[in-house]
Amino acid sequence: MYRPLKASSDTELLGLLLEDNEAAFEEIYRRYFQKLYALAKRRLYDTQQTEDIIHDLFLNLWLNRQKIQIDSLPNYLMRSVKYRILDALDHHTVKQNFLDYQLHIDQSSNITEENILYADAMRLYQENLVVLPERCREVFLLSRAGVSQKEIAIQLGISENTVENHIAKALRLLKSRMAEFISPNMLFPFFFFFF
Repeated sequence: MYRPLKASSDTELLGLLLEDNEAAFEEIYRRYFQKLYALAKRRLYDTQQTEDIIHDLFLNLWLNRQKIQIDSLPNYLMRSVKYRILDALDHHTVKQNFLDYQLHIDQSSNITEENILYADAMRLYQENLVVLPERCREVFLLSRAGVSQKEIAIQLGISENTVENHIAKALRLLKSRMAEFISPNMLFPFFFFFF
């Protein structure tokens, strides 16, 4: 006498599953999918990841039906989903820790690289300032200290036009000698102050 699979016990379904009965597998899926999904969703909060875990669990059940020793189907399924949740959480934690580490390393590397480049640029800037003619250097440094061109002209007893010429000459010489640091790929914020 035929009994619908919905009325079959878990033990009967397991017996049929061992005989490669796809209908028994589908009944197990229908019977437990929602319970397992709800359990996983409470822990993972991610719909896609939850679905993937549950589908993977059932796929594994089907593919390994001949090898798996199951005493209690609900216990086996609940235990399996809990292990998969823990694996997913561990994987997420490891991934997040790795991303945090990479971010830290990248930031540390960038800061170190920027500090080295900044130090090199400042050294080159100081070396090139010394090369400027004395009056030109004096006018340029006063202008970068925030002194207006009119005040520089009065202080040094020269015309404002001469002050402008000294600043332009200093900028031209510094920019040409420091071209590697002021290319579009290597622009540093401090050069806006100097140039």
